[in-house]
Amino acid sequence: MIQRLWRALAAFILLLTGAGALIYFGLQRQDQTIHLVVRRLQPLEAANLRVRSDFSTSQAILQAYILTGETRLISYYESARRDFTAAVARAHGLATGSARSNIALQRLEAIRWYGYADKMQLLVPGSASLVRLANESFGSASTFYLANQALHDRLAAQTSVAISTGQRDLDTAVAWSAGLAGLALLLGLAAAAGTVRGITRPLAGLTGTMRRLSAGDHTARAGLMGAAETRQVALSLNELADESDRLRAEEAETGRLLAATRAGGIRIREHLRADEVISEARQVLEEIIDADAVYLHLVGAGGGLAPPVGHEKGWLFQDDFARDFPGAALDSLRERFAAHANLVIQDVQGPAGDSITPGIRGPLRRAGVMALLLIPFGVNSDLLGFVVAVRLHAGHPWTPAEAAAAEWIATDLGRGLHHARLYEAENRLVAELKAVDQTKSDFLATVSHELRTPLTSIAGYLEIMRDLDAGPLTAAQARMLETVDRNTARLRHLIEDVLTLSRIESGAFKTAMMPVDLSDVISAAVSALRPAAARKEVSLSLSYAGSGSNLLVAGDPGQLDRVLTSLLSNAVKFTPEQGEIHVSVKTAGHMVEIGVSDTGLGIPARDQAELFTRFFRASNAVHRSIPGTGLGLAIVRTIIDNHGGEIAVQSQEGKGTTVTVRIPRLGFRGDTDSRQPMAEGEPPEPQWQPGRGGHGGPGQPGVTSGTAHRNERGWA
Repeated sequence: MIQRLWRALAAFILLLTGAGALIYFGLQRQDQTIHLVVRRLQPLEAANLRVRSDFSTSQAILQAYILTGETRLISYYESARRDFTAAVARAHGLATGSARSNIALQRLEAIRWYGYADKMQLLVPGSASLVRLANESFGSASTFYLANQALHDRLAAQTSVAISTGQRDLDTAVAWSAGLAGLALLLGLAAAAGTVRGITRPLAGLTGTMRRLSAGDHTARAGLMGAAETRQVALSLNELADESDRLRAEEAETGRLLAATRAGGIRIREHLRADEVISEARQVLEEIIDADAVYLHLVGAGGGLAPPVGHEKGWLFQDDFARDFPGAALDSLRERFAAHANLVIQDVQGPAGDSITPGIRGPLRRAGVMALLLIPFGVNSDLLGFVVAVRLHAGHPWTPAEAAAAEWIATDLGRGLHHARLYEAENRLVAELKAVDQTKSDFLATVSHELRTPLTSIAGYLEIMRDLDAGPLTAAQARMLETVDRNTARLRHLIEDVLTLSRIESGAFKTAMMPVDLSDVISAAVSALRPAAARKEVSLSLSYAGSGSNLLVAGDPGQLDRVLTSLLSNAVKFTPEQGEIHVSVKTAGHMVEIGVSDTGLGIPARDQAELFTRFFRASNAVHRSIPGTGLGLAIVRTIIDNHGGEIAVQSQEGKGTTVTVRIPRLGFRGDTDSRQPMAEGEPPEPQWQPGRGGHGGPGQPGVTSGTAHRNERGWA
């Protein structure tokens, strides 16, 4: 079909070329005619008319002179005669052949007439001689005009003939070219019809096949029919469909591997023990990778290679392979890991296998490995191990999807193994820290108990001596005993704080919940601290907002008393002489709010965030060497948290501090937005949330408190 089309195209081009040549010939003839008329005939005809015009002008001026005798007309006559001479010369230059003879005749007759004219200028107008000369000159003028008209007619005839001849030639060329063009068109239509007949049916088949493929019928294939070119198109379409099937199968396999890889990564990351992570990763690799053998090697702590996990006794290589694994090969694996490059060899036995390190290439070839996939894994720049997958049969190369899946699993394995090892190390460290902390708590508890025994004896004998049971005391002895008593109480408070801290850390610090009237607790604490405040000449006042009734809370009276005593002791300790301490009590919704305000040192703003941290002391207290352990507020916060309450501190250095404690009132339950009083007669069981520092909770009334109770001198 192509050859037929080429022949038809050649004939078509030949016919169109002939039509074009004829058109060109006609145009050339027309151009020659135009050139003849425009360049020769018309200029000569115009020059001939100019000669006639200038001669007629000369005659008219001479006649006017003869009639009028005006001498000025002579100059006009001379000018017209010169124009005539120039016109005759131009016409003679344009003329050829007989036309030039005609111009010569016109010149001759004109010269004769101008000879008569020269004579007539000398005669008197109206004289008989003038009339005679005028009659004689008439013959020359008539001959001039006849010759000029003859030339004019001949030139007009030649122009008409030239134009008609050029038009006829052009029309003939156009007619022939139209015929040739029509013939070419008929030939093109015939070729097109033949081509359509030869292509339409095969193309219809190809179109149907493409529609079936587009509709999802992936089994559709085009029939090999029609011209060779059409058969080639059908063959290409079938190859494209085959390639599309291959790509779909590859995409499906990639999707399957991706889903399996994601699920496997989740399984690997679920474990927190290194051996479990490794075991799970090995199982995932064996499930996902279609290989004759999949091995997972770990790099030992000393840099050596360990046998494959789970295949220590049954693998393709000799037992000494891991022991004698070349160090250069491990270095190469580290470089590959740093460069994020895997090793994929599709033909280990062929030339491609020569790129493998010699110490590894030999054992692989002896084991019959055909295709090798090796992927190092680790974290950051540390190589933790590598995955090896091998195929023992030729013609089964690794696909990019398989290599990518193995790489993803290896990456998850590296992260999971690293995290597991960190977790195990952290657990070991936590266990060691817990052991150290338990040892410290046991030591504190033991020391506290051991110190309380001799301290009790000291306090007992001190009381006997101050009661004068051992005899009268001098004033100096009484002052010394007062100092001993004060420091004994201070030491007792310190021991009690350490013992309480030990109980909190060991979980032995319990809160015994029962109905408590806070007004009694607050009054008792204020009364107990008045002597200490009086010794420093510090004013200590107490006020209740409203009637001060309905201050019942669910709490441990001993612990609540300790809170108030600790806050007041701090206020007295840090308030200078002539200072003021004020305790305010009010109810705020379902809460009892207690505020302890002083005009003491205040707390620096940078220290306020750490006030409730164990052993923390404000920087200005340390600079002033004010004694303390930094445990009081930490214990207070634990007690308040155990009571479901809140504590807050507002302070300004140099102006004083206000500590606010809020404790839920008895008879309210639920959240802070919907507190309802308890029904009358319902047993008191407050709904409160234990704080982060406590171990008690609702449903634990009657639990024995581990906190000692305050006597009139302090904590015992």
